[in-house]
Amino acid sequence: MSVDTFSSPFAATGMNSERPGKMSKLKITPPELRSELEDFYATYASLIDEKQANTWVDMFLSDAVYAVGTYGNISTTGMWWYTDRGILKLKERAAYTNGYHWHNPTRMLHVVHNIRAAIEGDSIVAQAAFVVYTADKNDEVKLHIVGRYSDRLAREDGELRFQEHRVVVDSETLPANMSILF
Repeated sequence: MSVDTFSSPFAATGMNSERPGKMSKLKITPPELRSELEDFYATYASLIDEKQANTWVDMFLSDAVYAVGTYGNISTTGMWWYTDRGILKLKERAAYTNGYHWHNPTRMLHVVHNIRAAIEGDSIVAQAAFVVYTADKNDEVKLHIVGRYSDRLAREDGELRFQEHRVVVDSETLPANMSILF
């Protein structure tokens, strides 16, 4: 696990530090921004579902942060299960994920919804809820995980990219299969 260097685990993303998942600053997202973010998150989810981890990396800036943790752990200790910083670590995560998918051919469906965002200077602070379903080789479909994204995005060459992508899993423990991307 890694401890974040922010004063609270949500300070850099506009999250309320007392209650992860509650956006204290965000009110109504402008329609144009909401539409763009819906497309962005749909692309993001599709890349994961289609097992395109190498292309998934392109959704991030070169110095981006990708962190995953549970609600309970982050809200009480500020610790994340893992934190990848920079494009090289994200490429390592993609390579690991590619290897896992080669040996474990489950299908996934990520559903991203309840997107809210605000513009802060040159960045966009966003939150979204997500649900991940998996189907195994016997076509048994299971609810795998639910949670929230707490993100900071910026534009690079006119395209949105993650500066920070923090995944807060809404459970006390992480699922057994943590080899997929969230």
